[in-house]
Amino acid sequence: MQTFLLTWNPKKWTWSTLDADYDRARQQGFLDNRWSCGRSKRIRSGYRIFLLRQGQEPRGIVASGFITSDEPFSADHFTEAGRSALYVDARFDVLLHPDHEPILSRTSLDAGGLANVHWDTQVGGITIAPDAAAELEELWRAFLTKRGYSPIVLADEVPASERFWEGALRRITVNAYERDVTARRACISHFGTACRVCGFDFGATYGELGSGFIHVHHTRPLSDVRTGYAVDPKRDLVPVCPNCHAMLHQTSPPLTVAELQKRLK
Repeated sequence: MQTFLLTWNPKKWTWSTLDADYDRARQQGFLDNRWSCGRSKRIRSGYRIFLLRQGQEPRGIVASGFITSDEPFSADHFTEAGRSALYVDARFDVLLHPDHEPILSRTSLDAGGLANVHWDTQVGGITIAPDAAAELEELWRAFLTKRGYSPIVLADEVPASERFWEGALRRITVNAYERDVTARRACISHFGTACRVCGFDFGATYGELGSGFIHVHHTRPLSDVRTGYAVDPKRDLVPVCPNCHAMLHQTSPPLTVAELQKRLK
Protein backbone atom coordinates (compact mmCIF):
# COMPACT_ATOMS: atom_id res chain seq x y z
CA MET A 1 0.00 0.00 0.00
CA GLN A 2 1.30 3.44 -0.91
CA THR A 3 1.09 6.60 1.19
CA PHE A 4 0.32 10.05 -0.22
CA LEU A 5 0.36 13.59 1.12
CA LEU A 6 -2.63 15.90 0.63
CA THR A 7 -2.41 19.57 1.51
CA TRP A 8 -4.60 22.38 2.84
CA ASN A 9 -3.61 26.05 2.76
CA PRO A 10 -6.13 28.29 4.61
CA LYS A 11 -4.70 31.30 2.78
CA LYS A 12 -5.92 29.83 -0.50
CA TRP A 13 -9.07 28.00 0.58
CA THR A 14 -11.31 28.48 3.60
CA TRP A 15 -12.59 25.24 5.11
CA SER A 16 -15.99 26.70 5.94
CA THR A 17 -17.46 23.40 7.16
CA LEU A 18 -14.52 22.48 9.40
CA ASP A 19 -16.44 22.89 12.67
CA ALA A 20 -19.28 20.65 11.49
CA ASP A 21 -16.89 18.17 9.87
CA TYR A 22 -14.84 17.96 13.06
CA ASP A 23 -17.93 17.29 15.14
CA ARG A 24 -19.10 14.63 12.69
CA ALA A 25 -15.71 12.91 12.73
CA ARG A 26 -15.74 12.82 16.52
CA GLN A 27 -19.26 11.45 16.66
CA GLN A 28 -19.04 8.68 14.07
CA GLY A 29 -15.31 7.92 14.18
CA PHE A 30 -14.54 9.00 10.62
CA LEU A 31 -15.28 11.69 8.03
CA ASP A 32 -15.99 11.16 4.34
CA ASN A 33 -14.80 14.08 2.22
CA ARG A 34 -13.56 15.04 -1.22
CA TRP A 35 -10.07 16.50 -1.51
CA SER A 36 -7.81 17.90 -4.20
CA CYS A 37 -4.88 15.64 -5.13
CA GLY A 38 -2.88 18.08 -7.23
CA ARG A 39 -1.81 16.56 -10.54
CA SER A 40 -1.46 13.02 -9.27
CA LYS A 41 -3.39 10.38 -11.20
CA ARG A 42 -1.78 7.41 -9.44
CA ILE A 43 -3.81 7.44 -6.22
CA ARG A 44 -6.12 4.46 -5.85
CA SER A 45 -8.73 3.14 -3.44
CA GLY A 46 -7.23 1.89 -0.17
CA TYR A 47 -4.09 4.04 -0.33
CA ARG A 48 -3.06 5.73 2.91
CA ILE A 49 -3.18 9.56 3.12
CA PHE A 50 -2.10 12.32 5.47
CA LEU A 51 -3.40 15.89 5.31
CA LEU A 52 -0.90 18.70 5.90
CA ARG A 53 -1.98 22.22 6.83
CA GLN A 54 0.28 24.82 5.21
CA GLY A 55 0.48 28.58 4.72
CA GLN A 56 -0.10 29.83 8.25
CA GLU A 57 0.47 28.66 11.78
CA PRO A 58 -0.25 26.21 13.14
CA ARG A 59 1.24 24.22 10.30
CA GLY A 60 1.43 20.43 10.36
CA ILE A 61 -0.50 17.18 10.02
CA VAL A 62 -4.21 17.59 10.82
CA ALA A 63 -5.72 14.37 9.49
CA SER A 64 -5.06 10.84 8.29
CA GLY A 65 -7.17 8.36 6.40
CA PHE A 66 -7.62 6.24 3.30
CA ILE A 67 -8.72 6.81 -0.28
CA THR A 68 -12.19 5.47 -1.09
CA SER A 69 -12.57 6.46 -4.77
CA ASP A 70 -11.25 4.08 -7.41
CA GLU A 71 -9.09 6.79 -8.98
CA PRO A 72 -8.83 10.61 -9.16
CA PHE A 73 -11.65 12.43 -10.93
CA SER A 74 -12.11 15.90 -12.38
CA ALA A 75 -14.49 18.53 -10.96
CA ASP A 76 -14.75 22.32 -10.68
CA HIS A 77 -11.66 23.95 -9.20
CA PHE A 78 -11.98 24.77 -5.52
CA THR A 79 -10.89 28.42 -5.94
CA GLU A 80 -10.74 29.33 -9.64
CA ALA A 81 -13.99 29.62 -11.59
CA GLY A 82 -13.94 28.12 -15.06
CA ARG A 83 -11.12 25.72 -14.23
CA SER A 84 -11.13 22.10 -13.12
CA ALA A 85 -9.05 20.17 -10.61
CA LEU A 86 -8.37 16.55 -9.76
CA TYR A 87 -10.00 15.16 -6.63
CA VAL A 88 -10.18 11.95 -4.63
CA ASP A 89 -12.78 10.72 -2.17
CA ALA A 90 -11.22 10.17 1.23
CA ARG A 91 -12.28 8.71 4.54
CA PHE A 92 -10.42 10.51 7.34
CA ASP A 93 -10.06 8.25 10.37
CA VAL A 94 -8.64 11.12 12.44
CA LEU A 95 -9.35 14.84 12.01
CA LEU A 96 -7.80 17.43 14.33
CA HIS A 97 -9.11 20.99 14.65
CA PRO A 98 -6.16 23.42 14.56
CA ASP A 99 -8.24 26.16 16.24
CA HIS A 100 -9.09 23.99 19.25
CA GLU A 101 -6.25 21.51 19.77
CA PRO A 102 -2.59 20.89 18.92
CA ILE A 103 -1.69 19.31 15.59
CA LEU A 104 1.44 17.38 14.65
CA SER A 105 3.72 20.35 14.02
CA ARG A 106 5.53 20.95 10.77
CA THR A 107 8.85 21.27 12.63
CA SER A 108 8.52 17.74 14.01
CA LEU A 109 8.62 16.43 10.44
CA ASP A 110 12.21 17.55 9.88
CA ALA A 111 13.87 14.73 11.84
CA GLY A 112 15.18 11.36 10.66
CA GLY A 113 13.87 9.93 7.41
CA LEU A 114 10.95 12.38 7.45
CA ALA A 115 13.37 15.17 6.58
CA ASN A 116 13.63 13.71 3.06
CA VAL A 117 9.95 14.35 2.33
CA HIS A 118 9.10 17.55 0.43
CA TRP A 119 6.70 18.85 3.09
CA ASP A 120 6.63 22.36 1.62
CA THR A 121 5.22 21.22 -1.71
CA GLN A 122 2.72 23.63 -3.23
CA VAL A 123 0.50 20.84 -4.54
CA GLY A 124 -0.99 17.76 -2.95
CA GLY A 125 -0.72 14.20 -4.16
CA ILE A 126 2.99 13.57 -3.67
CA THR A 127 4.17 10.13 -2.61
CA ILE A 128 5.68 9.54 0.82
CA ALA A 129 8.39 6.89 0.49
CA PRO A 130 7.77 3.62 2.41
CA ASP A 131 10.45 4.16 5.07
CA ALA A 132 9.31 7.72 5.73
CA ALA A 133 5.65 6.60 5.73
CA ALA A 134 6.38 3.98 8.39
CA GLU A 135 8.20 6.61 10.47
CA LEU A 136 5.31 9.03 10.07
CA GLU A 137 2.84 6.37 11.21
CA GLU A 138 4.84 5.84 14.40
CA LEU A 139 5.15 9.57 15.06
CA TRP A 140 1.46 10.18 14.34
CA ARG A 141 0.32 7.35 16.58
CA ALA A 142 2.54 8.51 19.45
CA PHE A 143 1.24 12.07 19.07
CA LEU A 144 -2.41 10.98 19.03
CA THR A 145 -1.93 8.68 22.01
CA LYS A 146 -0.38 11.52 24.00
CA ARG A 147 -3.40 13.68 23.15
CA GLY A 148 -5.81 11.00 24.40
CA TYR A 149 -7.00 9.71 21.01
CA SER A 150 -5.85 6.12 21.69
CA PRO A 151 -5.55 5.08 18.02
CA ILE A 152 -6.03 1.36 17.50
CA VAL A 153 -3.05 0.21 15.45
CA LEU A 154 -1.72 -3.18 16.50
CA ALA A 155 1.56 -4.85 15.70
CA ASP A 156 0.62 -6.50 12.40
CA GLU A 157 -2.00 -3.94 11.39
CA VAL A 158 0.14 -0.86 10.71
CA PRO A 159 -1.23 0.67 7.47
CA ALA A 160 2.02 2.29 6.36
CA SER A 161 4.71 1.00 4.01
CA GLU A 162 4.70 -2.45 2.45
CA ARG A 163 4.84 -4.90 5.37
CA PHE A 164 4.40 -8.52 4.39
CA TRP A 165 3.96 -11.82 6.21
CA GLU A 166 7.22 -13.79 5.98
CA GLY A 167 7.17 -16.06 2.95
CA ALA A 168 4.00 -14.63 1.41
CA LEU A 169 2.83 -11.42 -0.21
CA ARG A 170 -0.02 -10.98 2.27
CA ARG A 171 -0.76 -7.85 4.28
CA ILE A 172 -3.39 -7.01 6.90
CA THR A 173 -4.74 -3.47 6.80
CA VAL A 174 -7.55 -2.33 9.08
CA ASN A 175 -10.11 0.23 8.00
CA ALA A 176 -11.41 3.28 9.83
CA TYR A 177 -14.10 1.39 11.73
CA GLU A 178 -11.64 -1.13 13.13
CA ARG A 179 -9.33 1.72 14.17
CA ASP A 180 -12.07 3.83 15.76
CA VAL A 181 -11.82 3.58 19.54
CA THR A 182 -15.55 4.25 20.10
CA ALA A 183 -16.72 1.50 17.74
CA ARG A 184 -14.05 -0.85 19.08
CA ARG A 185 -15.15 -0.34 22.68
CA ALA A 186 -18.81 -0.88 21.77
CA CYS A 187 -17.92 -4.11 19.97
CA ILE A 188 -15.91 -5.43 22.91
CA SER A 189 -18.59 -4.35 25.37
CA HIS A 190 -21.09 -6.50 23.47
CA PHE A 191 -18.95 -9.52 22.54
CA GLY A 192 -16.17 -9.51 25.14
CA THR A 193 -12.46 -9.96 24.40
CA ALA A 194 -12.40 -13.67 23.50
CA CYS A 195 -11.81 -14.48 19.82
CA ARG A 196 -15.12 -15.25 18.13
CA VAL A 197 -13.43 -17.81 15.88
CA CYS A 198 -11.23 -19.91 18.17
CA GLY A 199 -12.19 -18.64 21.63
CA PHE A 200 -8.68 -17.56 22.65
CA ASP A 201 -8.63 -14.92 25.42
CA PHE A 202 -5.38 -13.02 26.00
CA GLY A 203 -6.39 -12.02 29.51
CA ALA A 204 -7.13 -15.61 30.55
CA THR A 205 -3.77 -16.78 29.20
CA TYR A 206 -1.44 -13.88 30.03
CA GLY A 207 -3.21 -12.28 32.97
CA GLU A 208 -3.03 -8.51 33.38
CA LEU A 209 -0.52 -8.20 30.53
CA GLY A 210 -3.07 -9.49 28.01
CA SER A 211 -6.22 -8.11 29.59
CA GLY A 212 -8.34 -6.30 27.00
CA PHE A 213 -6.03 -7.10 24.08
CA ILE A 214 -7.85 -8.28 20.95
CA HIS A 215 -8.15 -7.36 17.28
CA VAL A 216 -11.47 -6.10 15.94
CA HIS A 217 -12.45 -7.28 12.47
CA HIS A 218 -14.92 -5.50 10.20
CA THR A 219 -17.20 -8.09 8.64
CA ARG A 220 -18.28 -5.90 5.74
CA PRO A 221 -15.77 -5.26 2.92
CA LEU A 222 -14.64 -1.63 2.80
CA SER A 223 -15.64 -1.49 -0.87
CA ASP A 224 -19.26 -2.02 0.21
CA VAL A 225 -19.20 0.88 2.68
CA ARG A 226 -20.30 4.18 1.19
CA THR A 227 -20.83 7.75 2.31
CA GLY A 228 -23.38 8.09 5.08
CA TYR A 229 -22.95 4.52 6.28
CA ALA A 230 -23.18 4.23 10.09
CA VAL A 231 -21.32 1.27 11.57
CA ASP A 232 -23.20 -1.01 13.94
CA PRO A 233 -20.58 -2.48 16.34
CA LYS A 234 -22.85 -5.44 17.12
CA ARG A 235 -23.48 -6.30 13.47
CA ASP A 236 -20.40 -5.08 11.60
CA LEU A 237 -17.53 -5.66 14.04
CA VAL A 238 -16.30 -8.82 15.73
CA PRO A 239 -13.35 -9.46 18.11
CA VAL A 240 -10.79 -11.92 16.77
CA CYS A 241 -7.26 -12.92 17.79
CA PRO A 242 -4.38 -11.84 15.49
CA ASN A 243 -3.98 -15.34 14.05
CA CYS A 244 -7.62 -15.68 13.12
CA HIS A 245 -7.64 -12.09 11.83
CA ALA A 246 -4.82 -13.00 9.45
CA MET A 247 -6.65 -16.13 8.31
CA LEU A 248 -9.88 -14.21 7.68
CA HIS A 249 -7.93 -12.03 5.25
CA GLN A 250 -6.29 -14.92 3.42
CA THR A 251 -9.02 -14.64 0.80
CA SER A 252 -10.58 -11.72 -1.03
CA PRO A 253 -13.24 -10.96 -0.01
CA PRO A 254 -12.34 -12.10 3.52
CA LEU A 255 -13.78 -15.29 4.96
CA THR A 256 -16.69 -15.01 7.36
CA VAL A 257 -16.26 -16.07 10.98
CA ALA A 258 -18.47 -19.11 10.35
CA GLU A 259 -16.43 -20.11 7.29
CA LEU A 260 -13.17 -19.90 9.20
CA GLN A 261 -14.60 -21.86 12.15
CA LYS A 262 -15.34 -24.74 9.78
CA ARG A 263 -11.64 -24.85 8.87
CA LEU A 264 -10.46 -25.21 12.46
CA LYS A 265 -8.82 -28.54 13.25
